[in-house]
Amino acid sequence: MDPAAAYAAHVAHLTEHYGRAAAACGYDAIVLHAGAPALRDPFDDQHWALRPTPAFAHWIALDEPDAVIVVAPGRAPRLRRPRIDDYWHAPPPAPPAWLLAPFTVEDAAQAELTAPAPRTAVISSAPPAWPGLAGADVNPPALIAALDQVRTRKTDHERACLAEASRRAARGHRAAAEAFAAGETSELALHLRYLAASAQDELDTPYKGIVAIGPHAAVLHHTRYDVAPTTAAATSLLVDAGAMARGYGSDITRTYARGAGAAADLFRALIDRVDALQREVIRRIRPGLAYEALHDASHELLAAALVELGIGRGSAEALIARGVTRALYPHGLGHSLGIQVHDVGMRRTPPRADNPYLRNTSTIEVGQVFTIEPGCYVIDALLAPLRADDRAALLDWTAIDALRPFGGVRIEDDVCVVDSGVVDLTREALAA
Repeated sequence: MDPAAAYAAHVAHLTEHYGRAAAACGYDAIVLHAGAPALRDPFDDQHWALRPTPAFAHWIALDEPDAVIVVAPGRAPRLRRPRIDDYWHAPPPAPPAWLLAPFTVEDAAQAELTAPAPRTAVISSAPPAWPGLAGADVNPPALIAALDQVRTRKTDHERACLAEASRRAARGHRAAAEAFAAGETSELALHLRYLAASAQDELDTPYKGIVAIGPHAAVLHHTRYDVAPTTAAATSLLVDAGAMARGYGSDITRTYARGAGAAADLFRALIDRVDALQREVIRRIRPGLAYEALHDASHELLAAALVELGIGRGSAEALIARGVTRALYPHGLGHSLGIQVHDVGMRRTPPRADNPYLRNTSTIEVGQVFTIEPGCYVIDALLAPLRADDRAALLDWTAIDALRPFGGVRIEDDVCVVDSGVVDLTREALAA
């Protein structure tokens, strides 16, 4: 589909569904405010770069502080762009004409903006104190919850943005993997390779990338990079990093091994098993299935892999029942993806108590985009309770000790559920 036509259809879709949400919550209009740059801390005058309010970014990729979209049922959406007179910073790039075409575009002082209807809601990460909006409801929870649900099923425009974000990230992942294979083992150097290849400044990325070598791969959100190269002859690299395309972010993880020896061979075998189980979980995705059931399946597949590799002892069922797989794989299988990396609307009910970190508890539907990211790690704080009781017999501790210098494995793909099945945005991008 032509990008301009897909975007026009996207805005028409949002106009309809935001209008329905407004009416259901008793509002005649919604003002979506882009927000304003936030101070880094109260003791300085430096600001973070603007991250537009997600509900605003859902409509348009426009990083202009104090821009406003006004949505009213039965009317074309209005976009009010601020007058920017700032000689300290370069203005953001001018948007293409087709990005503005679906809106009635206005240019006026923000203080002049008045509530467009008696019952108006304002959605903003940094609500403006404009006199004309004094009577509006700010961030009403029921309306935000309704708008979050609109974001759970992506339009063609959104899927195209996510696919492009995956392609950008894939270039960075390939560059980091090639540099690691060639001998580079400085986390900071690999991080910079990733940014250069994906053509991003760190402030432009959807999240701060995780670049972890060796034991750091067992730190689930390792972002304090080592500058000095590792001296280990056999080691690992885990890269969890994404890219942005018109406000939408990708989220991709790959794990690699380098060096020789029995421990390195065991770790490579573990990477292969996690990759295989991840692909099997993706194969099982279908509309109507509970996402939490996929999470449970990933533990069943990991338990079987651990027994096959000799890391787990006894039956796969025992490894699950006694909490061994949850000590080795403590996080959730994945999360919704979109305007926010951990997008909203797909954790409407809490997960079971044994899945406390699962971010997606939805029933799978066509149009959803989410991640599938199983892992297996040597995290001593989680393994210590097992080693101290009768569950110690369920693991080969010599194998655990051999894997410890490699940290752990995670394989993460971004997938889209479509009428014909599943599109794996990540593997398509990496294969291109």
